Amino acid sequence: MNFKKIEKDGLECTTSVVRPFGCMELWAGNERAHRSLELAGLEGDVIAVPSGGDEGGDLAAVFSCSDNVARVVLADCVGHGYVASAVARHVHHLLHKFHDIRDTSGLLGALNDEFTLDAASDEGGLRLTTVVTGTYDGGSGEFNFAYAAHPRMLVWRAREENFCELGEGLENLPLGFITGEQYSEQSIRLNVGDMILAFSDGATEARSPEGEQLTAKGFLAVAQDALGGLGKAARLDEFSQALLQRVQRHRGNTELEDDITLLTLRRLS
Repeated sequence: MNFKKIEKDGLECTTSVVRPFGCMELWAGNERAHRSLELAGLEGDVIAVPSGGDEGGDLAAVFSCSDNVARVVLADCVGHGYVASAVARHVHHLLHKFHDIRDTSGLLGALNDEFTLDAASDEGGLRLTTVVTGTYDGGSGEFNFAYAAHPRMLVWRAREENFCELGEGLENLPLGFITGEQYSEQSIRLNVGDMILAFSDGATEARSPEGEQLTAKGFLAVAQDALGGLGKAARLDEFSQALLQRVQRHRGNTELEDDITLLTLRRLS
């Protein structure tokens, strides 16, 4: 909100001016990629490895928004290959359609209603999609987030030097299940050096050659080990690569069964 002075009947007064909220895309994609970005007091890193091709059903998107706000979105479309890739591109289109919705729960609600209605009229049948989205306020350090049946993110607290899960009880329904779903959101404050780690379920569901799934608990331990092995001054791109390598090592260095995307944010100041 901005303020401006106006003159009325010879008297000077101040009135508030509400600026529309809008977001500009810094990067988005569902292809094999590794990108580093800076935005609203954060540094970010995205590493994506589609399964069996150059594109997949994981969509990662990073936006710079009004009022020193950053928005991130990670969507995981059910399926593989061309079909899942087409759904990911559709979600990308919807993100631009609803770029002016500020709150994370409202964004998920709008995405879900449009996505579900499109699925009802689409002969191919748009499939279920899980999503996590968050907005970071560079002024206050607040990170607001909401889930649509997506794996819970991890937060790294620099002071305690440990990861923990974010958003207990925020599972909600995926996009495409039913219209009118009400999504809940939560908020935390990030301190300097704290990190947010979002990921697709290809990471937690990776299976060893013996069929053992990594699981959310195992992934948390692997993330802790990856960061601990690099030290406090680790670059985010180094952490992303180290974490991905550990997931692939659990897999037995064979081809991934599912797309894996890791999206990491760290507060700079």
